[in-house]
Amino acid sequence: MGTAPSSLASTLASFARTGAPAGLVALASACSSSPSPAPSDGAAPPPAGWMAAVGALGTFAQTFDGTTWTTRSIAVPDLYSVTCVGNLDGWAAGAGGTVAHTIDGGWAWAIQDAHTTADVRSVRFGTATLGLLAGDAGTLAVTQDGGTTWTTVPPLTASALRGVTLTAQGVMLSVGDGAVVLRSADSGATWTAATIPGAGDLQAVAMDPAAHLVLAVDSGGAVWSSSDTGQHFARETATASALAAVALADDDSTAIATGAAGTVLERGSGGTWTAATTGTTVDLRAAVIADDGRQYAGGDAGTLVMSANRGVSWSVVPLGTQATLYALDDL
Repeated sequence: MGTAPSSLASTLASFARTGAPAGLVALASACSSSPSPAPSDGAAPPPAGWMAAVGALGTFAQTFDGTTWTTRSIAVPDLYSVTCVGNLDGWAAGAGGTVAHTIDGGWAWAIQDAHTTADVRSVRFGTATLGLLAGDAGTLAVTQDGGTTWTTVPPLTASALRGVTLTAQGVMLSVGDGAVVLRSADSGATWTAATIPGAGDLQAVAMDPAAHLVLAVDSGGAVWSSSDTGQHFARETATASALAAVALADDDSTAIATGAAGTVLERGSGGTWTAATTGTTVDLRAAVIADDGRQYAGGDAGTLVMSANRGVSWSVVPLGTQATLYALDDL
């Protein structure tokens, strides 16, 4: 299904030049014969608490215990982003404007019409009904009804948009190439466009549920923070490695940023960043902090590492695949 790029920096440069994915993205098949979760239209709902990843050729990987993963294909196109809300609702998005939705914890998926053929790079939901997606060529769309209807936002930029985040109260942010930041404070009714002076191409963004803290990372290795719901940003730290993902705990107590050559940065509650040693040197493209505080970072060669002690030590989570892991989400 392709060859993983040799470095995250070269992949980011490829994105900037072509707007197209290089090699595998997300989690490709770990074990195509693995069992899938039981459908929820029977007597029992799916187990509470699940984590998911998506990948090339519509691959969907899921765990209910953080250890055992099952994998299958839920769509034909490559999928670049996944998000979960509660124990039943989830969305996956990717190439050619593909958006898929599950209402039973990942068993069955239905395609939604996002009114775009652009590759969707990121999708997030603040509630089971309020969602935001973004992608190539400035593509931006909002839903107020769980994706039954997606409303395209008139173009605010021609840059590729690579990350989105939002709150249940309707604060929405999207970031992308050229340090662009698109912002709405009214659930997508109106938008403003700005750039972060000195920033590189922004690759990802995260925000806590109350919008007290926003974090964004760029291809130059910088981490940017905002304490005014994304209206202004300041650089908190920088590393020599390109950064690709950022995750923030709901209570702002910790955050992680991941990137090239096994880079993991850990943020304490005071806003100080330190480098973590995970034992891997592969490019890390995905990050998530689970509700119980476990931290996950994923990347090339099927690498998934986890810390249960706020980044002090890391262990490998076996996935049984050599494919690139690009996106993670926890309900």
